[in-house]
Amino acid sequence: MPELPEVETVRRGLQSLYAGRKLLSVEVFGKRTVRRHPPQLLDRLTGSRLEQASRHGKYLLLYWSGGETLVVHLRMSGQLLATPQGSPLVAHTHAVLRFAGARELRFVDPRTFGELFLATGSEPARRGELRPLPVELAHLGPDALQVSAAQLAVATQGRRAPLKSVLVDQRAVAGVGNIYADEICFSARLRPDRPASSLRPSEVRRLAGSLRSVLEAAVSARGSTLRDARYVDLEGAAGGYQSEHKVYGRAGQPCPRCRQPISKMSFGAKRAYFCANCQR
Repeated sequence: MPELPEVETVRRGLQSLYAGRKLLSVEVFGKRTVRRHPPQLLDRLTGSRLEQASRHGKYLLLYWSGGETLVVHLRMSGQLLATPQGSPLVAHTHAVLRFAGARELRFVDPRTFGELFLATGSEPARRGELRPLPVELAHLGPDALQVSAAQLAVATQGRRAPLKSVLVDQRAVAGVGNIYADEICFSARLRPDRPASSLRPSEVRRLAGSLRSVLEAAVSARGSTLRDARYVDLEGAAGGYQSEHKVYGRAGQPCPRCRQPISKMSFGAKRAYFCANCQR
């Protein structure tokens, strides 16, 4: 599943290619993609200009001049691709947005878990946010690139769940998934299976710093593309951060810090990669 760095890369592409462009038409081929409401509801966007491409966690938020907010969630295999107008549709194309003076924006999703929907309303703006979140996303925690040590302390307080489980809980921190949770724990020298409530204040501060530094580095590298190649940017290009992974997917390989073999563990339905020597 694309995580924050991958979704942020797509967001930047949307802002660069489509902000200020007028939407000429929307065509929906897969009803499951717009399962929250009738497909024709997206016709409300026709004639509006895309004012801003924003993001919270793993969700893309497209704000339009007509006042609508289109929410896009890529989930497991969704892709947004900038494609020449009139070119043949590839398999699993579920929606096409046509803009004036720009390439078509196509939503491709082989597994059909992704979705597009129009927000029905907004929550009051949170601290540090320029725009309020749609009510449908009110359950999400603070964005992982903006979360503070104080917010992390609240998220971990009283939580006996493993630290990795808290990091990937979108209600606690929005945007982190399996890949970056392992990389963040390694950077912070914390075991992913450690009870979250056991973190000392100094460790919470270290975790907050690692959250930001790992995610910012991954955004700079345009995200991670794994062997399934399901994540690509708007141009169809792969990310580059997979070559920088320190522990994720590297079981048995030497730790880049201490050279001891990387371990893999399972707890519940989750797996984690970590260094048993470096992480405490």
